[in-house]
Amino acid sequence: MNEKVCMVTGANSGIGFAAAKGLAAQGAAIVMVCRNRERGEEARKEIVRQTGNERIELLLCDLSSLRSVRDLSEAFRSRWDRLDVLVNNAGGLFDRPQTSADGFEMTFAVNYLAPFLLTHLLLDKLQASNNGRIVNVASVMQAKALDLDAAIAPQASYSSFKAYRTAKLAVILMTYFMAERLSDTGIAVNALHPGVVYTPQSTRGVPGFLRPLAKLFMSSPEQGARLILHLAASPEAGASSGKYYAGSRAVSTVPLSYDSQLQRKLYERSLHWTGLPENAFPID
Repeated sequence: MNEKVCMVTGANSGIGFAAAKGLAAQGAAIVMVCRNRERGEEARKEIVRQTGNERIELLLCDLSSLRSVRDLSEAFRSRWDRLDVLVNNAGGLFDRPQTSADGFEMTFAVNYLAPFLLTHLLLDKLQASNNGRIVNVASVMQAKALDLDAAIAPQASYSSFKAYRTAKLAVILMTYFMAERLSDTGIAVNALHPGVVYTPQSTRGVPGFLRPLAKLFMSSPEQGARLILHLAASPEAGASSGKYYAGSRAVSTVPLSYDSQLQRKLYERSLHWTGLPENAFPID
């Protein structure tokens, strides 16, 4: 990974931190995307300390804001002429209904709309690498149905896990659609389930007294990041696109995720929701 440039969102803790550290240990220049400057800078210094790699940069972004995502893209573009790997890792699970600054249901905004917009804003930089890779962190938790109008708006009968499953299904639909449309560009697009990983985010719903016990049965962030590192750095993963990985192999997702008409419908709606032009990249 020497001379490679990698962006990892949500890189100050958990799986994102482990992935950024793992890529830095392989010699890559890392762009850490974090929401909080203080925590992000602490994480950046720790990665430099542990890996000896000083080519670690911090960029700030609030992924619940499309304006902030656009600012992140501009900040990156002003510093780098290409992007070799984009790891869309950051996500959130919210225990009550919330609305983003742009009026979208918060889970959908953070877990899906933000990576959708960021990926499109950096497509030309990924293509400039001649072997760009997009790694989308999805989940084994996938909705079996998708109502696009309901997905973007907070519902009266809100369920945090239902909202999360909906957003992660959207991530997989995006992965499959973009992989096919980018098949002639040299950009590989894949998604993955990192496993059940012990992080502050994943244990929010676990009572405090049970968290030490939960840690015994959950993977570490380093274990959860292994598949990200494989898809980001291994030579064989660069030849694969449009796959969803769990464990160490490509596996199937829910039947609805292969619906090409739904993929296109979500894609076209997403262009509208994020303010992107219809020709963000050509589609048939």
